Amino acid sequence: MKTLSNFLCAALLGLLVLTAAPTARAQTYGPPAWGPPVPQGTQFYYIPEIDGYYDLYAQQYIVFQNGQWVALPPSYYDPYAFHPVILDYRGRQPWVFVNAHRDRYPRRVVVVQPRRAMPPGQVRRAYRDGYQQGRYEDNRGHGHDNNNGRGRSRRD
Repeated sequence: MKTLSNFLCAALLGLLVLTAAPTARAQTYGPPAWGPPVPQGTQFYYIPEIDGYYDLYAQQYIVFQNGQWVALPPSYYDPYAFHPVILDYRGRQPWVFVNAHRDRYPRRVVVVQPRRAMPPGQVRRAYRDGYQQGRYEDNRGHGHDNNNGRGRSRRD
C-alpha cells in the first residue's frame, strides 16, 4: 500500500512538472503588413525616408539620433509613407554600411498629390460666399456707390 501511494505521488509530481514545462515554438519572422515580402533569414529593411532601419525580429525602428543609433517603437512612424528596401545583410549592425546604403538608395522625393476637385456646385457656392463676405460686409451693406443706394449712381 505504501508503495502504491509513493508511486501515485511520484506520478502526480511528474505530471505537474511536465505540464509546467515551457513548450518550444518555432518563431517565424515575417514582414509587417506594410512591408514587401522578404526571403527567409532577412532581418532588416533600410528605409531611406528616415535614413534608418527596421528590425523585423525586434519589430522596431533603428535611427541615428544625437550621435548614436537608437531603437524606437513601431508606433513612432507612419510606415505606409515609406519605401523600404530589403537588405541582404546577416548580422546585428547594418548601420555599419549606412554610407553605402545612402548612396545606393537615396531618399525619394515626396510627391504632393493635388487636391481633389470639389463636387459640382461647390466651387460656385464657395466663390459666392467669399464674394459676399469680401464686398458687402466690409461696406456694411450700403452698396458701392457714393449715394449709398439713393438716387443715381456715378456711372449713369
